[in-house]
Amino acid sequence: MLQSTLTQIGAAAVVAVCLYAFVAGSWRERFGALVYLAAYLVSFGFGLIAPEHSTLYLLLSDVLCLQTFLFMCWRTTHSWPKWALIGQFICVGVEILTLTHVGGLYSRSFLTIETAAGWGVLLALLIGTIAAAQARRDARRMA
Repeated sequence: MLQSTLTQIGAAAVVAVCLYAFVAGSWRERFGALVYLAAYLVSFGFGLIAPEHSTLYLLLSDVLCLQTFLFMCWRTTHSWPKWALIGQFICVGVEILTLTHVGGLYSRSFLTIETAAGWGVLLALLIGTIAAAQARRDARRMA
């Protein structure tokens, strides 16, 4: 799974953003980063074990992420969980279309949409973490 330089850069970006969320984020960002990183590792591990069923394992991990971001959106004024939820909806929808063979998605289209939506979720987490760190800095400055 980490054969190319591009996939290694993607994995490093996931780890870096999640570590930054653990260090600088509030409980929302930490929880989102924990679930996102766990889902990434689960889908990565299952992709190594059974590559012929990787879409099904991606669907399972993305549904867990979707439920987590839905829970986080329930009563929050923060906008980043909503953007992450949209990205997860796209991922889950594309995986369902691929598994049911509806829409005629080819592997290149599937990978492109999955990658773009995954980067969108990661970007939403990063923006939320930056906002939480800035809010914490502003609160310290005012006190």
